[in-house]
Amino acid sequence: MIKIGAIFVPVRNVEKAIEWYKEKLELHHVGTWPEDTGADFYFTTEKQYLSLVKVEEKQSGTFHVNKDQTLPYYNFSTDNLEAYRKKLQRKGVTVTDIQDLGPVVGFDFFDQDKNMFSVVVDKDNDQYFYVKEE
Repeated sequence: MIKIGAIFVPVRNVEKAIEWYKEKLELHHVGTWPEDTGADFYFTTEKQYLSLVKVEEKQSGTFHVNKDQTLPYYNFSTDNLEAYRKKLQRKGVTVTDIQDLGPVVGFDFFDQDKNMFSVVVDKDNDQYFYVKEE
C-alpha cells in the first residue's frame, strides 16, 4: 500500500508563509528550497509532510461540489475539534463555525494566502470530542 508523501500548498510569499505555518499550525520546518521557491514541513507526531510552493498568482485550493458547496482538497483531523478551533482562533486564524456533516463534524480555516483547509472528526471515533457552542 502507498501513502501520501506530501501535500503541496501554493503560496505567494514563502518567507511569510513559513512563519505563518510555524506559528499558527505549529508545524516543524524541515527546510527551505533553493532560491526560496518552496519549503517543507512535517506534522511533528505523524511525520506527514506539507510543502509550500511559491506561485506567481493565487491558485484555487478548492473545488465546487455544486453551486452552494465548495470544499478544500485537503482536510486534517484532531483529537479535540473544539479545542483546536479555539486554539486557531486565539492565534488569529480565520475559522468557520463547526458544522455537522453527516458521519463527521468539522470546520474550515484559511491561511495567509486564503488557502482553505478543513479539520474534521469522525463521529464514530472513540476520540470524538465536540461540545456544541451555544
